[in-house]
Amino acid sequence: MKKFTQKRIYAYDIGDGLVLLNIITRNEQGKMHCIDTYIGSESNVFVCVGNDRELDAPGAICSYQSYVKMQESNLPVLKDIFETNMGVK
Repeated sequence: MKKFTQKRIYAYDIGDGLVLLNIITRNEQGKMHCIDTYIGSESNVFVCVGNDRELDAPGAICSYQSYVKMQESNLPVLKDIFETNMGVK
């Protein structure tokens, strides 16, 4: 059986009882294909708050470090998306 993709999960405590998960999917060549971002609460409910696709396309330039820096600067917006989808706001 041939494995076509690999996934890696990074979890970050972002305060207020919330966890941010980045799930990185790599293609069969080991290149980063997409990043899906979720925020979850202590009740284990997770909401997708962002994604970046086709990172392995020709000419695409993206590093995980730059993606995390972008998330850090947009954290209030990501939390707002989570709260809106959870009906908190």
